[in-house]
Amino acid sequence: MKAVPKCLALLLGKEFHMIYKITLFDANCPSCTSGTASFFTEDIDEFEHNYFSDENVESNQLEAQKQRYFRSKAGEIVTDYYSDDPELNIFQYAEYGTIEKRKTFHYNDKIFELHNGYLIPCPIYAAEAIVELAQIAFKKNPDEEGEKYLVARYSLRGVCCKDTFESDKDKFEDCTPYGNPIIKTCYPEDLPYKGEKEIYSDCKLSTFAWVELYQTCFKGDNVNGYEIEEPTEEQLAWIMRDIPGEAG
Repeated sequence: MKAVPKCLALLLGKEFHMIYKITLFDANCPSCTSGTASFFTEDIDEFEHNYFSDENVESNQLEAQKQRYFRSKAGEIVTDYYSDDPELNIFQYAEYGTIEKRKTFHYNDKIFELHNGYLIPCPIYAAEAIVELAQIAFKKNPDEEGEKYLVARYSLRGVCCKDTFESDKDKFEDCTPYGNPIIKTCYPEDLPYKGEKEIYSDCKLSTFAWVELYQTCFKGDNVNGYEIEEPTEEQLAWIMRDIPGEAG
């Protein structure tokens, strides 16, 4: 897998990047349903280092998925789902990829109204949140039809979960992600399980891959694609759905 030669990229008037698309079984689906989730990265080494870390593999039981992933990366058509559809092949890449229209949105002292896979409210608090949206043009061949994806990634500081069951609604608890394991956490040791939100001020989490929101096909290079606007509350809940996961 070689990067597009710089001279060719300049000739075509675009700066291309190797973009990787990883399609995996969606851990956010309730037990009565199933599906896949796609993630994007420009740095496959970083993705593999984080996703297949010993801790991540052990805590999320990813050993079988890891084997399927590396078989797919080696050239087999291997899916992480109940289908052999090549569109669901785990490891795909686009040599003629571009990341376009990046915009970053900042939030402070905010409650995000999230829901788990069963639509049970799981609100979280963040003292500071940074959400980045972008458009990815995923094109494997310059002469073929490609796809445009609206994607997002985020980082949260001072993050904790709002306690929705206690009579004291001002209490918070530590925020453990339960969805697809694409989130890095950095939490101090010996945190109390519950308390005021200020005690979680040093808790941080962030995604190490782009999360897909929408997809559309395109032909040619003149298709405008998506307008990047500040995400709605519903879109923010979708972007961060890997925090509550199926039943968090």
